[in-house]
Amino acid sequence: MSVSRRCVSASWELYEKARRIIPLGTQTNSKAPCAELRDVEPCFVRRGEGGRIWDIDGNEYLDFRCSLGPITLGHNFPAVRHAVLDQMTRGTLFSYPCELEVEVAEQLCQIIPCGQMVRFLKTGGEAMAAACKVARAFTGKDVILRCGYHGWLSTTDQRGVPAEVGGLLPSFAYGDEAGLRHLVEEYIDRLAAISLAPSYAHMSPNDSFLAKAREIASQAGALLILDEIVTGFRVAVAGAQEYFRVTPDLAVFSKGMANGFPISALLGKEEVMRVLETTTVSSTFGGDALALSAAKATLGVYRNEPVIERLWSLGQRLMEGANALFMDAGLPIRYAGLPCCPQLLFEDNDPDRNRAWWLQLFGGLLSRGVLIYSVTYVNYSHTEADIDHTLEAWAATLRQDLGAPRLF
Repeated sequence: MSVSRRCVSASWELYEKARRIIPLGTQTNSKAPCAELRDVEPCFVRRGEGGRIWDIDGNEYLDFRCSLGPITLGHNFPAVRHAVLDQMTRGTLFSYPCELEVEVAEQLCQIIPCGQMVRFLKTGGEAMAAACKVARAFTGKDVILRCGYHGWLSTTDQRGVPAEVGGLLPSFAYGDEAGLRHLVEEYIDRLAAISLAPSYAHMSPNDSFLAKAREIASQAGALLILDEIVTGFRVAVAGAQEYFRVTPDLAVFSKGMANGFPISALLGKEEVMRVLETTTVSSTFGGDALALSAAKATLGVYRNEPVIERLWSLGQRLMEGANALFMDAGLPIRYAGLPCCPQLLFEDNDPDRNRAWWLQLFGGLLSRGVLIYSVTYVNYSHTEADIDHTLEAWAATLRQDLGAPRLF
């Protein structure tokens, strides 16, 4: 597979303009382009269709970033598009709730094991912050042990966050049962909840850490909060709690719930969620009818079509094929985790070498029309041929750009 001649000059010209009026030139830090890839990486996307996107220079890419995870069905998916356009003719936001709030809440409660009551918000990070407030209000305690990234509102080790706030959110590593038990013992008198997001690279069919966390939380008299922002509607329809058969007290869903429309949901047991009648988690846009109509349509597709099965089978094809190429090339690179959301790991002892490999691989794939991310997301609109094309791009990149001696 030869490298195509791609021009991304319009993207970078607009990016330089954006940086003058937008910090980092983007609203989402993870979407900022890499300066070392200025000749090949796009900065702005104009449109998407199914498993592909087109940048503002007109270049086409097989998209395995999928908007950082929300696009599970495919860009501009017909059922979702039709539902949103239909709702738009009737209005988008009202002075009282619309019927969709009840309809979608009922459907989620039927699907999600911990779901007895629902509060809709707009982003996963906002909903995770709400989960923490609910847990503290319900238990009357203030410390929440956390594992994984829960959005910027829960990022406490950065400028702008008082040290006292960080002291209320001690962290532990995924899979570290001993470390978790130690923190529980240290904070037992103040412990409101254990909150965790499953680790992409460490999830496996025999992963027992969520079950251990459930057991530890129950023994400590604390709540268990699951961050299902990514795992929901991808690992299983009801996320990791369905797949691993672990029922939390509270859970947050967002990305895949509406195939790219901005919505999140905090769900939980009724006795816990009733706290929201005495403390405030309220949003003007929580009842946004367009996002709710997208969520309703998305749930309908999941109910009637084999979305999860396809995400797993396509992911397996990609993961196994790429790992075989890495092994044949003799490179310490691999995909790890579950096939529906595998994480690409660079495991050389030299971080500078890992960084150089990433730049070469990412740049080589971009020049061959393939866009990936550290977590490589397939969507329902991708095909087996798309996966095979991607593996051909991987092989060509390893051979031609890295000069992997053991490949071919």
